[in-house]
Amino acid sequence: MDNGGRTPVAQYEEQQLPLAEIPRRRTRERLVDKTLEEMSLEQLVGQRFVTWLAGPAPTEKELHLAREGAVGGFIVYPRNVVDRAQVTALTTALQRAALSSAPPVGLLLAADQEGGRVAALRLPDMPQFPPARSWTQHDDPDYVEASSYVINRELASVGINANFAPVLDVYEHGDESIIGDRAFSDTPELVGTLGRAYLAGAERAGVIAVPKHFPGHGSTAVDSHGELPVVLLSREELYDRHLPPFRAAVDSGAPAMMTAHLLLPAVDPRYPATLSQRIITGILREELGFDGVVISDGVAMGAISRNYDVVEAVELSMKAGVDIILVHARYDVDELVEATVELVRQRKIPRDDVEAATRRVLELKARYGLLPPPP
Repeated sequence: MDNGGRTPVAQYEEQQLPLAEIPRRRTRERLVDKTLEEMSLEQLVGQRFVTWLAGPAPTEKELHLAREGAVGGFIVYPRNVVDRAQVTALTTALQRAALSSAPPVGLLLAADQEGGRVAALRLPDMPQFPPARSWTQHDDPDYVEASSYVINRELASVGINANFAPVLDVYEHGDESIIGDRAFSDTPELVGTLGRAYLAGAERAGVIAVPKHFPGHGSTAVDSHGELPVVLLSREELYDRHLPPFRAAVDSGAPAMMTAHLLLPAVDPRYPATLSQRIITGILREELGFDGVVISDGVAMGAISRNYDVVEAVELSMKAGVDIILVHARYDVDELVEATVELVRQRKIPRDDVEAATRRVLELKARYGLLPPPP
């Protein structure tokens, strides 16, 4: 077929395919309204936390959290994975418990399944993919979309409905960058195009894709798992090189976005991005127009935990505009929910803000079939 000498990337850009619109929006809105009306304050707050699992089978405490609607979801790590049947049993048990709550609300069950060195599930009967950097050798967004579809369809087959991918950081400084080959490219426009293709594949697979790490982690060699990176970019460098892939994702209808734990003094010299109202509300919400769910990177990571008390970090991130706090390790989510409820009762976090954020979470869940219709 004659393509006029255009590359596959150029052809894909010309198609400008939006993510599929999910029908019955009004029905979903009524369902969200009804669910919100029936939720206690503890449940409203609980929806704003995704937490860790102790092992390959759900504990009684984890099932209790699900049954009480006390948590919005769980993240699956390699320690929770034995084989396909076991993962399916794990996710099924958790979802059944959640759907027995009053009101019934399904769980976000998430994983980091990027490919390459970041893949929570490495099952022998599950296709494994190289890191994103190697995907660009094909110069073909259709390849990325197909790869995304396979990765996310495999996750869906074992009950995982959210994938913390794709990485939309721009590949900087070669292998000195902590992101390295997890990024598609060093060209912002190409990262945006391939990220959009990835989102389309995940959408077809029925899995919530969560692009990361906003507003861009590609220029730092410091690992935020251990300490807080300080990124000495100018505002112009941020806007010209690092924000375009995220803008493309927002314009494509990305359902969620994950924040980065890094300090950008040119934008906010005081707070790292996850805790920064200037970055989350000011740039992501207001400038880029993102109206989906904002998810923090893990609050137990050293970039946050070494510099902030965890309750303070939760308060600041919620005030900044983060909807879901990822408690990926270490902390007891029960205690964090209880502490956050107390912050609401003390009016340190406005209840209206809690309800608005929880509405966004429930709208996301309704869109992906996690709010069951009334009997």
